[in-house]
Amino acid sequence: FPEVVTHSSITRGMPVCNLFGNVWAIFIQGLLGVAVFSLLIVKWQCERPKRQFYVWMFDGLKQCISAGFQHLCNVAIAAIARSEGGEGNEECGWYIISFTIDACLGTALSLLMLKYGLEVAAKKLNYAPLIESGDYGQPDNIRVKWWAIQLTSWVMINILARVVCGAIVVLLHNPLYPFVRWLTAKFKGHGILYLLLAMIGTPTFLNILQLIIQDNCLKKRSDDRENAVNAMTHEGLDKLPLMDVSDNETKEKDVGGPEIFIGGVNNENTRLDGAHETLTPSTAALEQRRDG
Repeated sequence: FPEVVTHSSITRGMPVCNLFGNVWAIFIQGLLGVAVFSLLIVKWQCERPKRQFYVWMFDGLKQCISAGFQHLCNVAIAAIARSEGGEGNEECGWYIISFTIDACLGTALSLLMLKYGLEVAAKKLNYAPLIESGDYGQPDNIRVKWWAIQLTSWVMINILARVVCGAIVVLLHNPLYPFVRWLTAKFKGHGILYLLLAMIGTPTFLNILQLIIQDNCLKKRSDDRENAVNAMTHEGLDKLPLMDVSDNETKEKDVGGPEIFIGGVNNENTRLDGAHETLTPSTAALEQRRDG
């Protein structure tokens, strides 16, 4: 008879929480990648004004590729911390600590190095591809080379920031070890649940904040300012009142050009250069009296 799969048999199928080496670990980490990409799509659909598809795709690929490197760095940090040995010293506990430090400190370091390091240096050197993140030459000509240069630079910045985070985890190994041992004891024999907590439960809220902040910093900010000004301008023009032209107004028409209305009551007719005068009924009657 086939074995009946129960909740207990599933959760006990991986007694120790390992980040690699089994199908469950790879599958759950794949779900994490899908969740990251889905969040970027939702954010793009909700933003106003929306970026062009190709611009958003380049911005999103920078995030997804760099997120993959960040994940590998956090896994490596967890493996290094676990190698110190000790009872209850599992990778998932160290991954939770590594990811938390990475999402807070690592993200801040990466953005500081990008905005106040790389872009400032690029402006001084007048190196166009790195002067502003998210600028690929749009809207006229999108340059894939500029995107590749920005991607490489952003990945290197992220790796450098995660090296700093890894050094902090290693230096604080002894103070953090009791927490990892306590957390591991709570999930003893339930490695899959422990893995779900490490990969899905803990990162969910931090991942949302991290992706939103990074996306706002990685996209081209000048486009937002230009679009906002254009939107305000169009909105202001739409709210302007229509001009009421009455009999005491003078209508000027340029020869071969558009009609021009000049509002208000004037004692004498206003004439534009190159235009002929069109008299209102009251003015025509006054002219007939003068001729008479």
